[in-house]
Amino acid sequence: MNSLRSRLLLVMALVFALGVGNVVIYLLDLDEDIRAHVLNEQVDTLLATVTPAPDGSNLGALPVQFSASDWRYALYTRAGDLVASAPAGAAPLPFRNPETLPESARAAITTRLIDGDRVLVASRNDWQDCEELCQLFRARMAGSSVVIAILAAISLVSIVFLARWMLGSVRRAADLAATIGVAHPDRRIPLRELPEEIVPLAISANQALDRLSSAYEIERRFTADAAHELRTPLAVLDLRLQKARTEPSPDWSAIARDMEQMRHLIDQLLVLARADQGGERGPDGSDVPIGLARIVREAVADMLPAYEAASRTIDVAVAEGLVVADAHRQLRQALRNLLDNAFRHGRGQVSVSLASRDERTAVLRVSDEGPAVAQDEGDVLFERFHKGAQNSPGSGLGLAIVRRILRNLGGDARIGAGPTFAIELIVPLAPPRPTPVRA
Repeated sequence: MNSLRSRLLLVMALVFALGVGNVVIYLLDLDEDIRAHVLNEQVDTLLATVTPAPDGSNLGALPVQFSASDWRYALYTRAGDLVASAPAGAAPLPFRNPETLPESARAAITTRLIDGDRVLVASRNDWQDCEELCQLFRARMAGSSVVIAILAAISLVSIVFLARWMLGSVRRAADLAATIGVAHPDRRIPLRELPEEIVPLAISANQALDRLSSAYEIERRFTADAAHELRTPLAVLDLRLQKARTEPSPDWSAIARDMEQMRHLIDQLLVLARADQGGERGPDGSDVPIGLARIVREAVADMLPAYEAASRTIDVAVAEGLVVADAHRQLRQALRNLLDNAFRHGRGQVSVSLASRDERTAVLRVSDEGPAVAQDEGDVLFERFHKGAQNSPGSGLGLAIVRRILRNLGGDARIGAGPTFAIELIVPLAPPRPTPVRA
């Protein structure tokens, strides 16, 4: 009984049983209503012929045998004092206030207000009528039971059919969901035929499948990229090691360069995989604002030893007071990639500038003295594994990582205008907050 269909059948069967029960109760109450109605009609008929006097002198004129029933009467004042009763010798009927006559006594006794200050209490022995009514209702119930049984069977079949019809779309959606996998990762649960109550669940399931499909595609692409890009360096390193076994003085510097290139490629692949997955937030998952100028200085300080060793300089000009959400690890990684790209492929002095673009964004620009690239032709540089020169060092992932990080943060990366090569980062700024900002 744990399935939705079983629960639906149980609810519908219960509703049907309650309906039948209400009909039976109504029929059982109907005889009481008929008895009360007949009693009141008969009393009205009797009072139309004999009106009891205030002193009860003519109360005996009311018939004690009427409509095959034994009748009794009692006349009271409004205060409940007995005036007279009939028939003679019979115990008087108890006083009943016409305004508070119990509902349970309506079929056996009734009252009438006479001349405004007298209360007539009338009762009859209606067991014979009651028995006749009961026999009549039993006969009617016996005749109706066949109809009720037929209706019950029809209702049961209708309930089963309705349950199957209502849940048929759910079953079809479940069958389709069972086919979603590696062979068909793009299939989703159709929403058009589902009941409204199940649509939110199907939407959530489709969204979860979208996330799983995206994660699977990221993992597949990462595996393919890693296998493709590591194949050549590994083959070169294998040849060098084979050659080193036969030479008296191996070229260890070349082997070291190959190892460094592989290490750099693996690091870039891991950074790109994290960027594809949305990156990382702060250590506590919060969005604590942090100064953008601080991030620039930290990234420049990370790369400064390599620049100094190559006798190259970095010029820094940053605006203060610009803050971003606590995604400094990602922004710092992106800026380090730009500085590393400028170090490996650029020329001369590298310039880093930071300025406000508008109230919501800032522009972080990294340029060197290399030749400029047209903005409409620069998007190809952000493609994965693209190199300006195929024999140049590097993995071709640096700028792809930068753009992915910035787009994860709601910004972007593009080729900058100018006489020399430049990359511009559009960085979204944090909204103003009353909380203190870390300098």
